[in-house]
Amino acid sequence: MKRILLFLLFSTFLVNAQIPYGSNPKVGKRIQVGDISMYYEIYGKGEPLILLHGGFGSSEMMGGMIAAFSKKYQVIAVDSRSQGRTTDSDEKELSYAQMALDVNGFMDLLHIKKAKFVGWSDGGDIALELALIHPEKITKAVIMGANFLGESKGVFLGIDTTWKMDAKDPLFAKTKPELVKYFSTYERLAPDKKKIESSRKKVSENAFKNPNITLAQLKSIQVPFLVMAGDHDMFTLEHTIAMYQNLPQASLYIVPDATHISPFEEPELVHAEILRYLGKPYRRLDAFYFWR
Repeated sequence: MKRILLFLLFSTFLVNAQIPYGSNPKVGKRIQVGDISMYYEIYGKGEPLILLHGGFGSSEMMGGMIAAFSKKYQVIAVDSRSQGRTTDSDEKELSYAQMALDVNGFMDLLHIKKAKFVGWSDGGDIALELALIHPEKITKAVIMGANFLGESKGVFLGIDTTWKMDAKDPLFAKTKPELVKYFSTYERLAPDKKKIESSRKKVSENAFKNPNITLAQLKSIQVPFLVMAGDHDMFTLEHTIAMYQNLPQASLYIVPDATHISPFEEPELVHAEILRYLGKPYRRLDAFYFWR
C-alpha cells in the first residue's frame, strides 16, 4: 500500500512539474478585449483568483503561483497588453490605467463578477488602477513590488555599483532558469515579431511615467490589499510603506533577504503568506486591542 501511495504522489509531482504554465497549448485561450487579443490560461476550481504578471513578462512568470494556488482557487493567469502572447495595439502609448480597463473588460466577457487578485510588479500597479475605477470587481488583492508613482518620480532604488554579489552564491543558480525564461519572453512569445521593439518601448516608457496615483486616491480605495515587497526591492521601502499607510484596508509583509523577484527567491514563504492572507477575512486592528 505504501509503495502505491508513493508512486501516486511521485506521479502527481511529475505531472505538475511538467505543466508549462503560461505556455500550455492544452489550456491556453484567446479572447478579444477591445482592440487586443488577450491570452489567458485557467487552472483549478473554486473562487476566481486572477494573476497579473510583471512588466516585459508573461503569465509564465506566475507558474509557481499557478501550481500553488490552483489547489484552492480557480486561477486565471492573463498576459497583459503588449506583452507575452497578448497582442499590441496601434495606440502609441501604454498605461496601467488602460491595462486595468483591459482586465475589467476581460472579466465582463468571462462573466466574472468579482475576484481575488495577485499582481507582481506592473501587475500590482494594474490592480491598484483597477481598484480605483472598479473596486466592486476586487474581493481582496495582493501586490508585490508595486508602486503608485512612476520611476521618474524618484521611487526607484538607485543601482549600487560599489559591490557585486558572489557569483557562486546559490541564489543565482536558484533564480537563473526563471530569469533566462523571463528575459527571452518577447523573442519566444510575441504574436507579432515585427512589433517587439515598439512593444518593449511602450512598456518601458509606461513604467517610467506611470502610475500617477495620488495619496488622496490611495486613501479612497476601500479594498483590502496586502502590500508585499522584498527588503531589497527595486522600489524604496519608504515608498512601499507610504503605499501601505495610505491604503485604508492594507496589510504589510516584507520578505526578508529578498529582492524584486522574491517569488523566485523565496517561493514557499511568499506562496504561504499569500494563501494565508487570501484565506481569511480582512480585519482592522487597533495596536492596543489586546489591552481591552
